[in-house]
Amino acid sequence: RKVIHIKKGGHTMIALLRIDERLIHGQVATSWSKALDIDTIVCASDEAAQNPLKKKMLLIAAPPGKKTHVRSVDEVIGLLQDPRAERMKIFLLTDNPKDALKLVSALGLKNVNLGNYHNRKAEHTASVSMYVQLDRDDLGALKEISERVADAYVQSLPSTEKTSLKAFVAAAEKAEWK
Repeated sequence: RKVIHIKKGGHTMIALLRIDERLIHGQVATSWSKALDIDTIVCASDEAAQNPLKKKMLLIAAPPGKKTHVRSVDEVIGLLQDPRAERMKIFLLTDNPKDALKLVSALGLKNVNLGNYHNRKAEHTASVSMYVQLDRDDLGALKEISERVADAYVQSLPSTEKTSLKAFVAAAEKAEWK
């Protein structure tokens, strides 16, 4: 597979990969889209891509004037490996850490933000912050991302303080698991 790197200057591509279970919502449509100055939003979610109602709701929630795509993770990897994507400034969203790791591995991403994620399906989880509840597999994926990505952090809004993902993972490893 071809690995795409973020290019400086005239051709930027992926401004940020954000892990947010809600994908497109008010904060993404307003604060993040403006702060990143993007022209395209790409949601990488197998679940959303296969659910016509969810897909339609995400497209409706997208900010006006922004090209928006909702595709499976594998489709997104293929889409972003197309040289035409290099001309876009993309805000990439996924709804869980495991898919984020798959995207990081395939695309060589340099910026990852953990936003809002609650694993409600897992039996044993740890609530690491008000915005993040993980199981051990999620934690393993986040740990690998923190080791592979130069700029990996936790931040709910562009105006709030960043916490390094490495520090967040270290705290999560000490959290109380239920």
